[in-house]
Amino acid sequence: MRIILTIMAILLSISINAQTQFTKIPQNGVAVVEFNASWNSTTPKVSWIYKLSDCKAGQLLVCKNPKYQTKYKIVVVPTIIVFKDGVEHSRHQADIMMKMIHTQEELQKAVDDAQMDGF
Repeated sequence: MRIILTIMAILLSISINAQTQFTKIPQNGVAVVEFNASWNSTTPKVSWIYKLSDCKAGQLLVCKNPKYQTKYKIVVVPTIIVFKDGVEHSRHQADIMMKMIHTQEELQKAVDDAQMDGF
């Protein structure tokens, strides 16, 4: 029984890590990407983005992927961008203290709007 639980825990850990770290922007459907930096210890990752429905969600570290910082003009971390089919749909930035002021409800509305865009 312990072996089965250990294997399940490992598989779950691998699955979660695979879903949460982006190395590129998804090109299909709606995706919510939190741009952050590993040096930004004042603001932990915005974990509630993984509770959003009808979208892919993940974090992209600009220190490991600097081309995206330039391409999407990320000037403050964290910045959350909602993409639809690889195109920016909406942007949600932290305040001057690097605290995310946007809520899960606001982001879910942005996801819903992106899903409905084009209907």
